[in-house]
Formats: sequence, structure tokens, C-alpha cells
Amino acid sequence: MAPHRLIRRKPRSPGTTREVRVQDPAASMALIFDAMKRPIDPLYEDVARKREATGEGLVRRPGRSPLLVATIIALGFLLGAAAHALRVPDSVQADRHAQLVEQVEAKQKANDDSAAEVEALRTELDSNRSSALTRQERSNLSADLTAGERTAGAAAVSGPGLTVVIENPEDAEADAADSDPRTGEDENALTSSDLQHVINGLWSSGATAVSVNGQRITSLSAVRFAGSAILVNYRPLATPYTVTAIGPSDMQNKFESGFSGDYLTSLRKSDFTISTSRGNVTVPARGTIRIAHAQPVR
Repeated sequence: MAPHRLIRRKPRSPGTTREVRVQDPAASMALIFDAMKRPIDPLYEDVARKREATGEGLVRRPGRSPLLVATIIALGFLLGAAAHALRVPDSVQADRHAQLVEQVEAKQKANDDSAAEVEALRTELDSNRSSALTRQERSNLSADLTAGERTAGAAAVSGPGLTVVIENPEDAEADAADSDPRTGEDENALTSSDLQHVINGLWSSGATAVSVNGQRITSLSAVRFAGSAILVNYRPLATPYTVTAIGPSDMQNKFESGFSGDYLTSLRKSDFTISTSRGNVTVPARGTIRIAHAQPVR
């Protein structure tokens, strides 16, 4: 199909003719159809056809070398052996855990034996000191020393007081002392802050001696929270927490009507089991008291 065609038109003046070359629209459409049907240049298509005929255009896959296969097998064997060597058997882990538990129990028993020996020596020291003080000129020196020991927590005291027992909810950890401090605290378990509120409330209500699960609270005591375990005097405590306080007869009314009573009410709403009782109680002495500063009394 010719892209152009000739058209004879009548001239404006008589006796002359003029030929005008006009572009055929069908020729442009033919180019578009050709580009859509044959997008590859004919030269490239001819070259590709020749390569297929001679076999040059075929892709040759290299064969698997025996050395490559052997290398892969050796690497897999080495990786498997390394993983097996690094994995600790369950029996070894159980044995190590049992050894650690045995060592901890042995250390605790040795610590308890040492504490009992210290208590026996303290009793003997108190007896000898009392005998020596009776020979002094000041007759009230022994009474003053005994009062100072009770105030400092170095001696056990007994008398009318209040007992507050707080137990964690059933869905909380059964024994906070056995928990792992690295796992973080349990939202449903009593925290050191809760216990501090109770102890401070008893002090502000007039208590003269306070203990928690047998641990005497003194000016050198610390109630801390390590993970999900409450530490008092660096000893882990387990639920239920028994707070014992010695004080005046109106201590319970002041305690329950103050901020601590409202705090215990909020704990009850959180499914904590709380009970209070009044009667004659005994607050033990602090095991070991270290004196940082001292001066003679004249």
C-alpha cells in the first residue's frame, strides 16, 4: 500500500492542471499494526533464528561436580556435629539444677546454724553483762541498757499488740521467695510498697516494735522488692505475710481509721485475704545489728 496518492484538482485558471500529493491515513494504521504484531526488529529475529538452527542459543547446564557434592555433604556433617556438641542434654541440665538446689540448701542450713550459735553466744553475753552491771554503783544502768536494746531491736519484746495477716490471691504466685527475681513482678501479688504502707501505718498509729514473718523492723531494716520476692533484712519472705506490732490499746482504731485502713480496704477489693487480730504478741530480736557510729555514755 502506497503511503501517498496523487489527486488531480481543477486549476483556478483555465488551461492548467496541478497535481497534489496527499498522505493516505491507512498507511499510518498499517505501521501501528505492524509494530504490534512484530515488536522485535526483523534483524534481531533473523539472528536469533540462526542461533537456534546452529545450537548456539541453547543454555547448557553444567554438570554437578563430585567434588562439589562431597564438599556439601562434609559441611552438613560438620554443622550437625557442632549443633549436637553445643546442645546440652536434658539430663545434664537436671543434674546441674539439682546440684545448685543442694548447694543453696546447704548454705541456708549453715547460715541457720551460725545464727543459732550467735544467739547462744548473745544469751551468754547478756548473762555475763547482767552479772557485771549488778556490781556497778549505778543501779539503773542495767534497766537503761535493756530499754535501749528493746528500742534498737536487739532484744525480743512481748506485750499487747496487733497482728495483720495478708495473703496473695489464689491466682498469684504461691511462694514469692522461690520465684526468679529476673522474671519481673506479679501484678496480682503483694509488693514491697504494699508492705511498707502497712508497716508505716503501724508506726504512725503508735507501735513500739514491728516484725514481718519473724524479721524485726528497725531503723536499719529495708523492705525491698527483688523481682517477685519481698526481702526484709535481706531475707526472702513467703506468703502469707504476718505483720506483728506491739503498741497502745488504741493502736488498732488509729490504724484502721487512717490511711493504712483505707489502703487495706483497697487490697481487699483486689482479692487479697486480710485478717487483723489483737492480743498478746511477741516481736523477736533482730539477728545481727551492726553499729556504724557509737560514743561512750558518761
